[in-house]
Amino acid sequence: MGGIRHEFRALPPEKPKSARKTRTAPDPIDANPDSAAQQLKQLIERLERLEEEKRGIADDIKEVKSEAKALGYDVKTITAIIAMRKLSPDVRQEAEAILDTYKTALGIV
Repeated sequence: MGGIRHEFRALPPEKPKSARKTRTAPDPIDANPDSAAQQLKQLIERLERLEEEKRGIADDIKEVKSEAKALGYDVKTITAIIAMRKLSPDVRQEAEAILDTYKTALGIV
């Protein structure tokens, strides 16, 4: 008996669809390399100077706190007072009232 012979073959792999093209902003360094590179360099140098100043100020603050401690003052309390002085009087009074309420509720007062 003759018949039709069927052969199953795998289909060839599909080509991947190309991704949709997106627009990108022109690179300022490519557009004008001299001025963009100079501008970037200036920004970095300014940040480096500010970081150095910040380290210097942090050292000064540590020095003053050490001096206060050597004179017998409590540095944590001084830091808390500085934080309170930054607040407006209304906000400070509200925070103190809440603190008093909590202390009373816990029997600390």
